[in-house]
Amino acid sequence: MKKLFPLFFLVSINLFAQFKITFTDHLITNDGNIILTVFAQNLGNDQEIWAVYGPNFYDRFKEMQTNFFLSYTDIMNDNRTRERIPSSIIIKTIFDTYISMESPTYYFSSTGLGSGQEWKITFTNIPADAGNVRIVILGSELVIGDMPKAEALRKRKEKILSDALENALETSNNKQWGEAATNWENVIRLNSNVVNRYSDKISSSFCEKAKLLFKQNSFSEAINYFEKAKEFDQSIFEKYKDDYADLQYIYGEQKLNNSEIDAGVKSLKYSYSLSTVYQTRIENKLNEMKRSQFTSISLSLIPGLSQLVLQKNTTKSLLLFGAFGVSSILTLSNKIKADNYYDEYLKATTPQDAKAKYELADQQIKEAGLYLGIVIATVVYSIVDQYANTSSYNSLFEITPNLTSTQLGQNDYVLSLSIKIPF
Repeated sequence: MKKLFPLFFLVSINLFAQFKITFTDHLITNDGNIILTVFAQNLGNDQEIWAVYGPNFYDRFKEMQTNFFLSYTDIMNDNRTRERIPSSIIIKTIFDTYISMESPTYYFSSTGLGSGQEWKITFTNIPADAGNVRIVILGSELVIGDMPKAEALRKRKEKILSDALENALETSNNKQWGEAATNWENVIRLNSNVVNRYSDKISSSFCEKAKLLFKQNSFSEAINYFEKAKEFDQSIFEKYKDDYADLQYIYGEQKLNNSEIDAGVKSLKYSYSLSTVYQTRIENKLNEMKRSQFTSISLSLIPGLSQLVLQKNTTKSLLLFGAFGVSSILTLSNKIKADNYYDEYLKATTPQDAKAKYELADQQIKEAGLYLGIVIATVVYSIVDQYANTSSYNSLFEITPNLTSTQLGQNDYVLSLSIKIPF
């Protein structure tokens, strides 16, 4: 274990903050762990704080990870900032033992200036070549600086970047598009600033690689490369719009054949917005896919049928068909009872008997009318519901004027760079 921090106190204080954090010591182990010791004081009222640490939280609850975290520069990945939460936080007790801090929240009692708590916070597996390491505890910051191998990696990166750029330019000039695109990805990963200088070459390489992937039926990958090419240089991308429209059309048809309606229609509409090549064919295709309101309403005359066949909504179908069936049976049953009571009324031999039978017949007729109203209401609801559903479904196939890729959600395509850097 190597101690890189002297034993004198380093105090990082925000005079206006409720918490005072004194960084008393830190150790960096040979296997890349950082063990930090702090003296924590709560100068205000008792406070419940987020205390997120451990493997269960590494990729979750990002908004809760601002109280305890370590950040560093990933030198080989465009100097991006990476963040880590602690693997453990333990608190020293009055018996000189340690207990784990409660997580994901910790009730931090008020200590005032006269007392406080000693915490040991451990961060694990910090890369030996990480740059600009810093740790933040409840708003107070400790700057550790570079890990041991960071500076050597920076120097090595310059040579790797130079070689990668040379390879990218050479393969682009030789029109070795597959290799060129991969080489440019390597360059971008190392230093994204090169995009500003070589955007035309990058965009051309990506478009040409997209065409190669299209021929290999790797549609999703091809789409990703076209989308990235558009981001790098719109003017270069414009030259390939017909190719991209062709790809989106074929991809859309494939999705439709696989019953992926939303994705298929999105691709067809995008193809429509890119080029006039397939516009008539796409219009006809989308119109063919619309449902007939007449057919839909005809099916909905039996409540639940259109909901089952067209909407694929089993629950709604059962509810409507059940309400329709039960109310229909009750309507018919009460009508039959009313007819029987009326026949008995006609055959009554005394005024009292006639009156009783008439009242029973009248009651059954009223109940039959009530249930008939439910039958009619169910049918009307079924028709209105299916009409609205069909209208909504058909709107999916409408092509609006001035359609753009942003409206179609094509920004959902994200290029996942597969980059191999020689080490």
